[in-house]
Amino acid sequence: MARLGVGLRSNKLLVMFCINVANLCCHAVYSVLAAFFPQEAKAKGMSDDGVGIVFASFAAVIFVCSPLAGRLMTRHGKVLVYLYGLLIVSSSTICFSAASVVPAGWPFYAFCLFMRLLQGVGSAMEETAAYAIIADIEPDRVSFFLGICEISTGVGYMIGPPLGGWLFSLGGFTMPFLVLGICLLPAAALIYNNLPLEPLKKSKEGDEQEPEDVSMRTLMRNPQVMVIAITAMLANSDYAFLEPTLGDHVRENGLASTPDTIGMLFSVASICYTLSCPLIGILAARERFGPRPIIVTGLLLQVLGFLLIGPSPLLRLNSIHSGQLITSLVMFGLGESMSMTPVMDDMMHSCGESADAAVNSLSSLMAAAFSLGQMVGPLVGSGLTSRAGFAWACTVMAGMLLVHTTCVMMVDIWSPRARMKGPGYTELSSLNVPSPENAADE
Repeated sequence: MARLGVGLRSNKLLVMFCINVANLCCHAVYSVLAAFFPQEAKAKGMSDDGVGIVFASFAAVIFVCSPLAGRLMTRHGKVLVYLYGLLIVSSSTICFSAASVVPAGWPFYAFCLFMRLLQGVGSAMEETAAYAIIADIEPDRVSFFLGICEISTGVGYMIGPPLGGWLFSLGGFTMPFLVLGICLLPAAALIYNNLPLEPLKKSKEGDEQEPEDVSMRTLMRNPQVMVIAITAMLANSDYAFLEPTLGDHVRENGLASTPDTIGMLFSVASICYTLSCPLIGILAARERFGPRPIIVTGLLLQVLGFLLIGPSPLLRLNSIHSGQLITSLVMFGLGESMSMTPVMDDMMHSCGESADAAVNSLSSLMAAAFSLGQMVGPLVGSGLTSRAGFAWACTVMAGMLLVHTTCVMMVDIWSPRARMKGPGYTELSSLNVPSPENAADE
């Protein structure tokens, strides 16, 4: 076994602590701008479109760079890529604080966009490598450890805006960026001092050799892997679908009228997601329900959530009340947790005996799918709502999820996966049938 795997497992708690601290800070970096940046940017002469591009560029860069991060991990090792990612996020976030002294107009816009792009590059490296490192910590409990990691993801998203507003009130534009950028450095230092930077090199004659990594192209030819990658994209786009649309919907129905109350409604789904992820990771363990049934159940919960929150004209409900709205948001939180937490474990199952060699590419695919959903969700949500209204937009999303859920089950019949045997996997094609001679000897 490679030194990297041994190092990870012997420092399991420390590694998980550092990854979660860094994960929280990186996702807070993503969301911190919401509290103060639009107002400050417009005061510097940036247009609404420019502000939107600065926000969207983060997820776009992660989508583009995640496959490249997978290749870097194959060449240089997971930990080194993870460290470089943290350092890029940290340095670009600290440099972002200097935007306040950049001249107004296009210099300010160009500087902010460049720093945001750098943050995205670093986050792509950090996020992709983090998934691969977690998969190496304890391969038989991937869903559980990813569930733990998703707590810091949810908390980072939630605390980013209020933390940004508070720090902005204390020290102006520079303070939020300086604090978050500096907070990433201790986690990077702990990882550097406690884990080997390189996996074991391929050995010479007589020694055990590391298998070659499975390429992204190979994974994309595996229908079981790709159908779950699309699931991850759809699951992450559902909550993003509501970001530009839910506020107007609840105002029109008299369920909320102030930014504070609308923010509290969004927090219902976020809190349900964050708190349920570890439990979902336990339930999705291979010796319990397994990842695939949990994922399918999560998709169906999101279907129900969209039908109720509209409410869908198909249900023939005249209006939506507060209890129905809260129930829908709880369904979104739980459904997203169930659809996303077991994704890595499920895709490893679909790779059979090649699961360990596919970890780098699977991590890249998963990070790209999540970021694509983060990009597509707001575009689909605002586009459908402006053309068909919120109720029919939600109905269309519910229909898309239902169709994809059917595809997941059909692919499982059309292209059976490797057999799950205890904590490990056994390829169906590799089962050895004893010959008559061997059977007679026995």
